[in-house]
Amino acid sequence: MTTEAVAEIEKIIADPRPLSAADLGRLAVLRHEIGALHVAQAPRRLPPEPSRDLFAGVKGLPEVSGAELTGEHVASGLRLHGALLVRNLVSDRDVATLRSLIDGRDWTMQQRPCDAEGHVLPGSAPMKCSAASLQGLVEAYQHAGMYHIMSDYLGEPPVLLSERLLIDKQRFETGLPWHEDGAFFGGNVGGVNSFLALDTCGVEAVGLGVVARRFTEVLGVKEGERANLVYNNSLEDEDVVALAGADAVVTPLLEAGDAILIDEMTLHRTGRRPKTGQLPRSWAITWFFAPSRFPAQRHPLWLGP
Repeated sequence: MTTEAVAEIEKIIADPRPLSAADLGRLAVLRHEIGALHVAQAPRRLPPEPSRDLFAGVKGLPEVSGAELTGEHVASGLRLHGALLVRNLVSDRDVATLRSLIDGRDWTMQQRPCDAEGHVLPGSAPMKCSAASLQGLVEAYQHAGMYHIMSDYLGEPPVLLSERLLIDKQRFETGLPWHEDGAFFGGNVGGVNSFLALDTCGVEAVGLGVVARRFTEVLGVKEGERANLVYNNSLEDEDVVALAGADAVVTPLLEAGDAILIDEMTLHRTGRRPKTGQLPRSWAITWFFAPSRFPAQRHPLWLGP
């Protein structure tokens, strides 16, 4: 079935005509079908450990260009320093495409792709973006080489977490407080979250605050427990500074196409506006997982070429 589904994806993509809504919906269904098979068949493996520190001696947030990025950079950045800043991960052309896909709809609640008559497509996965946005993200990350980079880091071909896919413009006065996503994934599962800027953010527009330090446990949550959706494990600014030191708490300036890579153990917040009048930000969020460590009761999507 996987071979047939891959062949169908390749056939749809190879057609020189622009992708129709039906094509985009079918691609979303096929990516879920293949992703689910990968997850079902994957043997359990432990998260990878870096063989060396490519950022030894770096204070604060390590940085690398998208052209230089490898799985070894990801391992060093995330598992030894807590996060990694990647400059120019996505091209200007792909950024423009992704920005054009921000449709103004409320994606607070997950939705499944529908056909032209509004009926949910059988076999589709719930997402916080449209089928067109999914295809745009897949193409942008394929062009950036992320399929192979994530395969190298994860030790397996990556799948995406459909429930956390998002392309949007932040319109809220405040973002989420300090937290670790491991509180909701059940601890260390070895995922990678790409916070991709689609315009300049971090100064005039709200950015992503991260702690450039590796944590090996979920703060404020007992082992085996999961936090609820009100982020009850969140910390105040003074708590974070006391834990990590002021130099480790950063909100870097991001240009369009830059990304911050974090994982479920990274202490971060999605930005707060210290005063009114600041600009909104356009951004994309994408979680990559190894099939063997994919969160239970979630929906995987194949990233493959």
